[in-house]
Amino acid sequence: MTLTEPAVADSEAAPAAAPGSSPVPSATPRILAQPFLTSDAATVGRLFVVVSLLLALGTSVIGVLLSLGRTEAVAPADMFAGLNAYFRMWTLYRVSFMLLVVLPLLLGVAMAVVPSQVGAGNLAFPRAALASFWSWLIGALIIVVSVFAGGGWGAIDGVTGNENDAMALTLLGTGMVIVALLVGAVSVATTVISLRQTGMSLLDVPPFSWSMLVAAAVWLFTLPVAIANIVLIYADLRGRPAIAFGRAESPDIWLQLDWLVEQPAVYIMAVPVLGIAIEAVGAAVGARSSRPEAVTIIVGLFGLLAVGGWSQDYFTAPQDLRDGLVYVAFGLAAVLPLVALAGGAAELVLRGTKTPDRLLDARMVGAGAALKLLGAAALVGALRVIEPLDLLETTATWAVFHGVVVAGLIAGVVALRNWSHELLICPLSQAVGRGAVALLLSGGGLLVLSDLISAFLADDPDLMDLALDGSTALNVVAFVGSVLVAVGVAAAVVGAVSALRTPTAGSEAA
Repeated sequence: MTLTEPAVADSEAAPAAAPGSSPVPSATPRILAQPFLTSDAATVGRLFVVVSLLLALGTSVIGVLLSLGRTEAVAPADMFAGLNAYFRMWTLYRVSFMLLVVLPLLLGVAMAVVPSQVGAGNLAFPRAALASFWSWLIGALIIVVSVFAGGGWGAIDGVTGNENDAMALTLLGTGMVIVALLVGAVSVATTVISLRQTGMSLLDVPPFSWSMLVAAAVWLFTLPVAIANIVLIYADLRGRPAIAFGRAESPDIWLQLDWLVEQPAVYIMAVPVLGIAIEAVGAAVGARSSRPEAVTIIVGLFGLLAVGGWSQDYFTAPQDLRDGLVYVAFGLAAVLPLVALAGGAAELVLRGTKTPDRLLDARMVGAGAALKLLGAAALVGALRVIEPLDLLETTATWAVFHGVVVAGLIAGVVALRNWSHELLICPLSQAVGRGAVALLLSGGGLLVLSDLISAFLADDPDLMDLALDGSTALNVVAFVGSVLVAVGVAAAVVGAVSALRTPTAGSEAA
């Protein structure tokens, strides 16, 4: 064959191969190189989804161990070989669920789904989207390795010289992850704004694509503040004691980043959940909203209430911010758009086909579960900002966190079922979808309930208390909830990996 002749298909070339010659190897390098060279939006989104689900499994296992320590069955210091090691796992659990699991999971769904929803051939800046995945993955690996090497986001009993270098590496990985997520978000947002089909206004954009546009804007307003905090923390960690903000013996690293996993910034994980839920309900019952502009306004309002960064209180007196009118208003108002969206979902059910198979569809069950958990989290958040209840520095904080995180995980399962043709090769099984949703809802509900009641019962509540006074039974409930969440994530991972297999002719017929 000359250089100008077209290449023939492998199936045609195989019979012509000389006897004893090896098979044509050209297909294998292409398959191996695809994750590094692809510009296909669905492939990049699939990479984000699969890796984030695997990280969710590891993070949920850490959550089970942390919950086991709270039951007093095993001393946390013994389980993790010291108090500092326990604190590393405690912070890794929270940061990982936000930056390594929920945000990349929903971003991956958006990369695969948004172009087809708005009529674009591909993502805007597809190479940048691929670069965002690999940057995020490298940053995630740096975080995990450095934390297990003694790094993390602070230390309870002081930072030693060995821990200092590992913590600097953790900060580098955290910054890489945040920048990568922002690059991916910009690619998705630009696709919605600039590449949507002619004649489609922003008010005509499907709810999920609109929610991702809002989410991208919220991330761009919130996450760069965390990068600025990381720069200050690095200077604090590496600089002279005189610039350690008055705490030369133990720089307060975590206290400058904890706002990211508390109200209102914790809701940045939940904005895309609204779009997934409303679309899943509509697809399940075969109905469209009679007031799509109302959904647009509701999602935009919730996104506005999720903007964080301004809520950090490290550089000011906490009571000056947390007792302020703006903080209280944000906490109370977050309930309203969720109630309104639940009403919109109910309207879809009334307008649609209400047969048992549709009402028990994994998409319908999952959307309802995600909205319930998200609503419960927002309700706890509203209680938390009511000053007479005195719940600000209690485990009610983690009730909000767990509700939002598990709602995001459920939304990911719903997306895998609703957009299987974009995200997977085979459809996600109905049984797997329902089972994963049921486990996640049960586990998330137990975590939210136990953390909320513990906040009321503890005599001296502390966000890091290992065994809260008078709430031993509730700590056991939290342990059971963590186990259920871990099993639910495992079910989702198994279902997704099974659906990614290449279908045979027999499986397609089935």
